[in-house]
Amino acid sequence: MAFSEMLKSKREELGMTQQDLADHIYVTRQTISRWENNLGYPNLDTLVDLSSLLNLSLDNLLKGEATDMVQQISKDVTDKKRYKHYLLVIGMFLGILLLWFLILGYGRATQNESIDRFNPFLRVQYGYTVLPNQVPAKKEKTTIVDSDGKNKHVAAIKIPQRVDAFVADDPFGSGSWLKFYTGQYSPKQRWALVAHKGSYVSAIRLVTRKQIPQLMREQTGSHYVTYDAHAERRVTKRFPWWPFN
Repeated sequence: MAFSEMLKSKREELGMTQQDLADHIYVTRQTISRWENNLGYPNLDTLVDLSSLLNLSLDNLLKGEATDMVQQISKDVTDKKRYKHYLLVIGMFLGILLLWFLILGYGRATQNESIDRFNPFLRVQYGYTVLPNQVPAKKEKTTIVDSDGKNKHVAAIKIPQRVDAFVADDPFGSGSWLKFYTGQYSPKQRWALVAHKGSYVSAIRLVTRKQIPQLMREQTGSHYVTYDAHAERRVTKRFPWWPFN
């Protein structure tokens, strides 16, 4: 007996209408009608539900003149495996992409210079800053060798440290606190033009206040102030984790 005939016979035997059967397996009545008129076949999952509902074994449902249905089910199984493979590949790609964005976002939020340096979504920006009155320095013990190489002695010398200064990127106050080395500078050249990509500083140029464009002088200021974590964030962005400029 063909599948279509078996389905209709068993449905009527159980006193079910097409709509009743459709409601039980979550399909439309028109779908049941198509199956019973041999115009289509259920997929494997639905076939299992029909087997349980109609109390028919899958072996009986697949016997008889159901060659086309078997081929259709086989195709459905193959397609499902293919789609599952595609979804797995897409899921892995999206997962890697999400992880990449999270790493880039982490770099921006924590001012990780190594991550920002290789962030392809950040462009180089140029900002101005005012520097401390003196280059920050830290005394460290080091071994000094005389010119003849015979005598050695330990002495504490000042080692220049990185400046931590607010770099203004535009006249509207946008910018961030950046750490960078400046070298020695004079009181007249206590300002700097800073080229940076996120928190990664690629170059600086010492300038005088008069060399700063008029619109940027107000944002740059005349007096250096130290960073206060309670008063402001290091990056003046609404979303610190946003990995773009």
